[in-house]
Amino acid sequence: MNSEEVTIISIVGKKNAGKTTLIRTLIPELKERGHRVGTLKYNIKEFKIDHEGKDTYKYYHSGADSIALTSQDEIAVIKRVTDPPGISEIITKYLNDVNIVFVEGYRGEDYPRTKDAEDFPRIKIIDSKEAETDRNDPDNEIILIREDLETKRFSTEDTNKALDFIENIIKRI
Repeated sequence: MNSEEVTIISIVGKKNAGKTTLIRTLIPELKERGHRVGTLKYNIKEFKIDHEGKDTYKYYHSGADSIALTSQDEIAVIKRVTDPPGISEIITKYLNDVNIVFVEGYRGEDYPRTKDAEDFPRIKIIDSKEAETDRNDPDNEIILIREDLETKRFSTEDTNKALDFIENIIKRI
């Protein structure tokens, strides 16, 4: 499957708005509906998938360009990159076994190769103060308003609104 055959949904919002919580809520619901779901998270800070003292850590720090870690039911690949790939390339190469990908953390100013990220359908999470000034494109975006940012869950109504939006995007493709 290439990136054109995958429904890409961008999840946007300020830090601690509930993006991860929403994605974690939607994944099991979509899987129950028969979808295969992937996520693509960008983090401009250095990330660590490996730990000091482990063999794979030693391989990487010895200069290996690619390292694969495997078990009976998981695989992870660490690759050095000099020119970070774009969203479509990552999905085509690494997330080609799913039909929905949630993208989080890609913003044009942080990651210049994502000018196309603005074109993806998106679910935007805002708080009630922002609701008065924020307007959306109903064909390509929905807005979920978090009235109480202290709660760690989304209402059933908001979850269903997001699921309906995703299903409608899939039907259009």
